[in-house]
Amino acid sequence: MARIVTETFFLPDEVERYAWSVPAEIYNLYRSLLGRSAAAHVFVPIRSMQFLAVMSTEEIVFVDSQSYAVADNEGGRVIVIAWQFPQSHDRNALTEPVACDVVFHASNHGDIQLRLVADFSNALQHLDQGYRDGQMPEQGAKILKIHRRD
Repeated sequence: MARIVTETFFLPDEVERYAWSVPAEIYNLYRSLLGRSAAAHVFVPIRSMQFLAVMSTEEIVFVDSQSYAVADNEGGRVIVIAWQFPQSHDRNALTEPVACDVVFHASNHGDIQLRLVADFSNALQHLDQGYRDGQMPEQGAKILKIHRRD
């Protein structure tokens, strides 16, 4: 029987919020990776920043792996930024960005938000490629010609 491991994250008070649009490439990978997972959350390590992204259908939260807190005898990582999506996730084409709110749970993290765009995109691509490599047979595709009998 598989052992279920859970993670604890702390959500500090909101410091700042603004409207933003997630680039289509990031959003498409986010939805694709969520769709492949049987779990409600997908964890994406962003090694270049020492961050962890935790993706769900409503939001993506970003956790600084160096930030740790303890409350009521339970420890966990602290959420510093969240990208919260409207319930509809509306857009007219796959190439369009998707509106979201960027929510800061710590002061002076605007520079981190800018880095996340590139570094999170790279982390998603790496995770997606690993999934694809794991699904492809080692020898590649085999195509056989069917001969018709007249």
